[in-house]
Amino acid sequence: MNQLAVIKQNGKLGCINRYGEIVVVPQWDYILCGDKHERLLVEKDSLYGFLDRHGNILIQPKYKDGNLFQEGLAAVGNGQQYGFINIKGDTVIPFIYDDIDFGFSQGLADVTKNDSCGYINNRGEIVIPLVYMTCYPFKSKYGQVVTFDYKRLLIDKHGGIFEYDEISPKIKLWQPRDSYPGTIQTLTGQGRVNKKGDTIVPPIYTVTGNLSEHRYIVEFKDKWGVYSDKGKLIVEPIFDELWHYSEGYARFKLNEKWGFINKRGKVVIDAVFDDANSFTNGLAYVELNGKVGYINKRGKFVIQPILEPNRLGTGFE
Repeated sequence: MNQLAVIKQNGKLGCINRYGEIVVVPQWDYILCGDKHERLLVEKDSLYGFLDRHGNILIQPKYKDGNLFQEGLAAVGNGQQYGFINIKGDTVIPFIYDDIDFGFSQGLADVTKNDSCGYINNRGEIVIPLVYMTCYPFKSKYGQVVTFDYKRLLIDKHGGIFEYDEISPKIKLWQPRDSYPGTIQTLTGQGRVNKKGDTIVPPIYTVTGNLSEHRYIVEFKDKWGVYSDKGKLIVEPIFDELWHYSEGYARFKLNEKWGFINKRGKVVIDAVFDDANSFTNGLAYVELNGKVGYINKRGKFVIQPILEPNRLGTGFE
């Protein structure tokens, strides 16, 4: 289990393992984990490159922009245009595109040129013409696109076009980060409906968050609470802040301190931390008295709070 967490020392970023041992020496300005935990994207002096999980340099930082490897290829930029490289650093799709938002998924990647997007395969061949305003990754046999007249469509991998509402309820689709399926908006506020159209969260809230681990978070008069996906109010809106559930716990803020509740709404880790992030792989990043450590689900420090705060401290991946 080669899970790493980003740390900060003397203003530079590196990585530790679950024992708190330094694996990637803190010398980087930016680090992003990904690609099934095999490669790290790093930045130094405004140039991007890649490391392996042991901190060895795979591809020297030489690109003006970069993204994680997906399906064996990574989108990188030379300061003017974008292309794709393989894990050896060879350019396999030339730098001819103005932008690449998401990279490869299901064998296709979205690319943009002259403000229009479409899809290419891993040989760089245009499979779906660059005629759309927005292109989202394929999550199944279909992808989502938005036309320049703001019409939302589904397309298959051969460019066949389908009406979104006819197919979308039956398949798995990539959801944009600002997408909240089932949201209803009335004069009294926001609520949620299930797939049958039944109201399960009454439309009285300022915000109803996306479904996560069968729970919705809701905001009412600047306070946050929790609903189940069956429409049961689990936690009255009492928290100053509340984040989506992860691994059974949700982090909350109350009286300027952070703690955690479980899926029944019970406080399982008291609000004693100056900051906290969600649990990933059993551990959570927390800040206490200006230092960072990691706690387990019993609230005990596994890695003592001796590290510098950093906003990339999202947990072990």
